[in-house]
Amino acid sequence: MYLSDVFKYTQGLGQKGHQIGRKVGDAIELLTLGMINNEQSLTDFLIIEDLVEGATTSKHKVEFSFYNFNQNNQPSKRSADLFGLIECKKVGVEQTVKSNFKDWKAKAENKADFNLTNGYSFTISPTGTNFKWSILVDSQATAPNNIRIKTLKSNTYNDDVTEQIFEYNCLAKSQLLISLDIDNNLHVLGSGNALSEIPRSLKKCVIVQIETLSGNNVKSINVNESLPGPQTPEKAKQASFVSLDVRKKVLGQFDKSLNKSFVSILVIGEISHWEEKSRSMVRLCNDYNLYIPDEVLVYLFSQFEITFGVNSQNMITKTNYRISQDVRTLVNAIIQNFNGRILKDMDTENFVKFKHELVEGNNRLVIEELN
Repeated sequence: MYLSDVFKYTQGLGQKGHQIGRKVGDAIELLTLGMINNEQSLTDFLIIEDLVEGATTSKHKVEFSFYNFNQNNQPSKRSADLFGLIECKKVGVEQTVKSNFKDWKAKAENKADFNLTNGYSFTISPTGTNFKWSILVDSQATAPNNIRIKTLKSNTYNDDVTEQIFEYNCLAKSQLLISLDIDNNLHVLGSGNALSEIPRSLKKCVIVQIETLSGNNVKSINVNESLPGPQTPEKAKQASFVSLDVRKKVLGQFDKSLNKSFVSILVIGEISHWEEKSRSMVRLCNDYNLYIPDEVLVYLFSQFEITFGVNSQNMITKTNYRISQDVRTLVNAIIQNFNGRILKDMDTENFVKFKHELVEGNNRLVIEELN
């Protein structure tokens, strides 16, 4: 598991994690809806944000469901007529206070203003290597700078030591970023830089938040660690239960239907946050598990920003897709930019699309591989 490139991009947007997390989820839904609309005949049977009933009598809110027509040639919304559903899930990065920073703050000598302490230190030891970084954050910087980060790279035998010093003049509420990429290179970024400047994907990111100043002295800091997808198992359980419960109601069985008369599809983003146990869970329960590559989601955010400016994130909703021709046009352009290669099958790693078929007069929601 590693931190997604979506996190790398959105971390620099200056919003709290839960706010931008919701937008990533909206982006997944928007692209999924765009792919559904590429198969025009499928949209005739589509209900958005439906409450689908399961065998337990629980009603599950799913993003997209597909029903055969009633006598008025409208989707019936009856369980007996349900032939497909698509759920969208995202599991982002959770930022939590670094555990040894809590211990550091609890010590009596660190109750003073930060600039009066000896600084806060921690270690990054990449798995499978024979070296580590010892990192010190303190206020022993040369004026007008007010914060210093000293990194000391050493091997197991301490006979190859490399030291680097970074100094910054930080404002209150600004951030410093200390990141390890998948090639085990360490990156230290000031408040004017963003994670998206790092070319490789990231294993780890420590965020030093400058909380308050006294004059130009740093009075207090907070240190957070970014964790890839700690909620993934819970999301996998949710998606699996919905699939099993609804399938039992529709087909009278928990097992997947060989003739695909009903299919459950899960679409996720930030695939790097899904560890193998969670992937195995959804493979067992869903007919298909698809994901949207990070580069597609990052491209969507960048294009919405170019097109809609400061209002860009407010435009990333299914409602706006339905009511705004500009949003529909942009989503279609994004899909075309990738030649329709938006959805990947988790098992085969092949790109796929949604397709509507009639099998012996019965509607089917089909997943078809792209050439």
